[in-house]
Amino acid sequence: MQQPPLQPAPDVDAERRRVPSLLTGYWAFGQYWGIWVILVVQVQTYHELSFGEMGMLLALLSLVAIVVMAFVAPRLAHFPLGALCATGLLALGTGSVGMALLPSSALWLAFAIAGVGNGLVDVFLNVEGQRVESITHRPVLQWLHATYAVGGITGAIVGGIVAATDTNFRVGLLFGGLVLYLAAFWNAQAGTWARGATEVDSGFSLTAFRRHPGLWLPALVVLSAFLVEGSMDTWSGLYLYDQLGATEWEAAMAFVAFSAAIFLGRMFAGRVLFGLGRRATIMASGAGGALGGAIAALASEPTQVAVGFLIMGFSIAAAAPAGFGLVEEVAPDDQSNAIAAVTTVGYSGFVWSPPIFAWLAQAFDLRAAMGVIVSATFGILIAGALAPRDRSKSIAPQ
Repeated sequence: MQQPPLQPAPDVDAERRRVPSLLTGYWAFGQYWGIWVILVVQVQTYHELSFGEMGMLLALLSLVAIVVMAFVAPRLAHFPLGALCATGLLALGTGSVGMALLPSSALWLAFAIAGVGNGLVDVFLNVEGQRVESITHRPVLQWLHATYAVGGITGAIVGGIVAATDTNFRVGLLFGGLVLYLAAFWNAQAGTWARGATEVDSGFSLTAFRRHPGLWLPALVVLSAFLVEGSMDTWSGLYLYDQLGATEWEAAMAFVAFSAAIFLGRMFAGRVLFGLGRRATIMASGAGGALGGAIAALASEPTQVAVGFLIMGFSIAAAAPAGFGLVEEVAPDDQSNAIAAVTTVGYSGFVWSPPIFAWLAQAFDLRAAMGVIVSATFGILIAGALAPRDRSKSIAPQ
């Protein structure tokens, strides 16, 4: 029987050279949300939106992202990954520009376009990060998500400066869109021509759970981690500003503390925790996140909340990358569909969490809503306890 031709070995040096553009894309992604979390108060005030209306817009963004991840991403997987990463960043940038310029009646369109960008970025940048990680044997996913945290820092600083100087919020959102456009251009130029398609052709990413039942554990990790990080991205500034009476600049610095802690936590995980295995990483992440979140939810001073954010950010940092890393163990030959499926489940929390958060804020207060965020860390603990012990530790700490 004729043997299939051998595929050439990947060029490790070439793959390493792709990492900077990939990290820049995720940094721009994080910076957009860092800007948003500080300027959301101005956006809500200008458009005269209630908590419920803002929650529905965020739910729309998340719902569109889920549709993209579940139905669109699998059909796009035959295109080059570099182009797909660039397309996602371009769409998110367009959504940011729309949020700055569109009138209140058309604001939903900007959130829907941003949802398309979020869905494409979260699938294909993670697929590409996992691909490069498997070739270079370096913790690229940890680096990728660490640069998201760096983006949160720079974005919060930009948003804080805009708010503190009474500059129109549109300036901050337009700046975020411009940076996303530049990152999209770099990824289009430097990105790989490798395709995201796998050996399994599927038009619906969630069928990966039927083929690989073990994906439910990484999905629970990512769902819980996204609930915490995503809620912090969208609501923490409003919590500090409205519930605790912090200034815009104080809210910005508290979010900077959270994002800086996430960055440091992910770099620490890349060097130390992954040497203990992904299961131990997930367990440590959930325990520390619960402690820090409890401090933030119970504290009454912005500085105390910032300390809670520091502990929660540092601890929760490694959960999502470790969860995505489990996909390599569960579905090594179906990673594009598997990561899309896991990310879809993760984003499903963004659909129902904004309306619930908004209802709690209106019916009770923002502190009660913050308590819901803390409870999500228990999902990480449960998934970590159920996860199998690592069969291999192929990622070299770096």
